[in-house]
Amino acid sequence: MDTRETIESILDAAYAARQRHDHEAAAACFTEDGCFKANGGLGTASRAEQHTALKATFEQFELLSFTQHCRIIDPPRAVVHWRGTFRAQNGQVGDTDILDLIEVRDGRISSLTTFFDTAYAAALSAGPML
Repeated sequence: MDTRETIESILDAAYAARQRHDHEAAAACFTEDGCFKANGGLGTASRAEQHTALKATFEQFELLSFTQHCRIIDPPRAVVHWRGTFRAQNGQVGDTDILDLIEVRDGRISSLTTFFDTAYAAALSAGPML
């Protein structure tokens, strides 16, 4: 069973990769069959799908700043609440809160579902916001 320390370590690595916009390092934090998905989206089932999904996410919304509000660990699960400032591909910048539900297996993330305001993300991607 994964300990709090191993879960802390993999979370540190995953969020550091996100902040560096490094989808390859982020994917390496997952098990080979790990599932990454955003609320309302389809999940991944392989390393290749992880790379594709993470790269698309990182390109669609460049992370400009990251503030972790809380991290709750109850092995093998964790919840991370964070706030980010993002730049959409159209240049629009906005802030939003994110909640990640995570499961860890053998020192790697086996499942990460990220929850965010999808309407806000769509509006940010669409153009100037009022």
